[in-house]
Order: sequence, then C-alpha cells, then structure tokens
Amino acid sequence: MRVLVTGSNGLLGSKLLLAMSRRADLAPLALSRNARPLAPIPGVPYFSLDVTDEAALSRVIGETRPDAVIHTAAMTDVDGCERDPEGAWILNVQGTRNVASACERVGASLVHLSSEYVFDGRAGPYVETDPPNALSVYGRTKVASEQAVAESCQRWVVARTTVLFGHVPAARRHFVLWLLGQLASGESVRIVDDQVGSPTLADNLAEMLLALSTRGAQGIYHTVGASRLSRFDFARQVAEEFGFDPAGVEPISTAELRQPAPRPLRAGLSTGKLQREFPDVPVLDSRTALRRLREQLATSGVLRELLAVGGRE
Repeated sequence: MRVLVTGSNGLLGSKLLLAMSRRADLAPLALSRNARPLAPIPGVPYFSLDVTDEAALSRVIGETRPDAVIHTAAMTDVDGCERDPEGAWILNVQGTRNVASACERVGASLVHLSSEYVFDGRAGPYVETDPPNALSVYGRTKVASEQAVAESCQRWVVARTTVLFGHVPAARRHFVLWLLGQLASGESVRIVDDQVGSPTLADNLAEMLLALSTRGAQGIYHTVGASRLSRFDFARQVAEEFGFDPAGVEPISTAELRQPAPRPLRAGLSTGKLQREFPDVPVLDSRTALRRLREQLATSGVLRELLAVGGRE
C-alpha cells in the first residue's frame, strides 16, 4: 500500500514516515515544500511541492498514484494565522481542497489533520458529533478545510488533534521542548491554567493515523492523548517527569497573556469512537507519553544537552 504524507518535514510527518518505514506492507512517499528532509529515511522518495500549487500537486499525485494520502501540511501558528488570515486561508483551506480533489481523481483515500480549535471551548471534552464553533482564524480555516474534504472526496477521514509534542532532530520547537529549555536554564515560567486540552505524543498520533488510513475508516475521529488537563498542570507534569522542580511553573490566565488569537478554554477531545472501532490502537496518557519522550531525548543526546545547560549533567 502506497501512502503519501504531506508536510513530511514536520514533527508528525517525520513520525509517520518513520513508522511506515518499519512496516513491510506500506510504501511511504514524502511531500513537502522542502525536498531536503530533516531526518531522511532510506528508501523513501521525497518530493518538493507546495500544496497550494494545484497543477503541480495534481501532477505529482497522478504520477505517484498513492492508495492513501495523510495530509499534515498546514499553517498551525494560531497567532500567525490571526495576523495573516489570507495566508492561513490559502494554505489551510485551498491547499486542503487541492489535496482532496487530487485524491478523488486517482481514487486515493484521504486522512486530513484538523484541530480541537474548531470548537469554542465552552463545553469540552467534545465528541465527533458536537457542532464546531471556532473562535479564531486558525479554527475557522480548520472548519472550512473539514468541509472541503467532505465535499471533494468520497473516501475521507478528518482526524482532530491538539497539543502535539515529540522529538525529531531539527524539527520546529514545540511547547514541551521550549518548556524544558526554560526549566533547564533555571528560569521560572508562567503557563496558562485556564486552557484545558489533551496533550498528544506525535508517535502515538502517527499510530492512530496509520490505522485510520489503512483500515477503511470513514468520517471524523478524535485522535489525542488520553489525559485531559490544563496547560499549567501538563507543564508541571513535564517538570516532574524530567527531574525539575514543578514550583518553577507558575500559573497565569489566558486573559493576562493578551494573545492575538482567542483560545478555546474548556476544550479537550473524547477518543471514545476511535477506541471502540480500533481497540488495539493505544491511546497514551500524558505521563506515559512524557516518559516515552524522555527516552527519545536521552537516546538522541538532547536530554544531556538540556541538563548541561542547567549545570545538572
């Protein structure tokens, strides 16, 4: 089975390719704006392409003829989307529509990554049938991209996720790695205590997405970690799991941060549907996921570098 991954140079895209490369029944294909992969995998063909280029995208998918496409490419900087709504719309909505249309032309199934930001955060945790009500530009582009997938493609899955973390060499820093850097430097950090979500290890999300893309799933699924907690509580877990004093994490309210884009506060997603239909796919709680991340950082030498910064090696 040939599976093409867009956004293949990102954290999730890299994890998907790595997981597929270990399976004899899957042939991974990589697509991103930059054909030079962050962590190249032997035997995986990489293609340089912007998904907003409809003609070029159609040509590549027509030539590679994947059985399934996992679409992770997106503008995910929530505040950046608020500052550049046109750019966010072009990449997140029109780019997704291009991918969906190209999939339909070659008969490929599509798994599209979406977000808990499609909800307003007033009544979480949410299930798949809850109506979206996005607060931000980013959230509204994700609602529109979900609609584009359903309209343009017969065989489709929308996989909503949130608070993604993990480790891939040279990948963009995410919340957990930023936090570890601050703690290792001995600095106290202020983390919002009124934003509730479901932290998700990228490796675990990759397992979920591969199940959805290879086993005939259809429709909307929530693909997040098992724990639902505030960013503040999650940050304290990070400190504890990596041997830092959790007292170095201090609470702050979302209103005090004055971020450009509004955030859903009482959010989080329920994975009941995924677990009922795919009971063999693990859904990791946040502490188990953090321990797995710690193992990855220790193996790669990144953990040693972090501890050296703080004089704790």
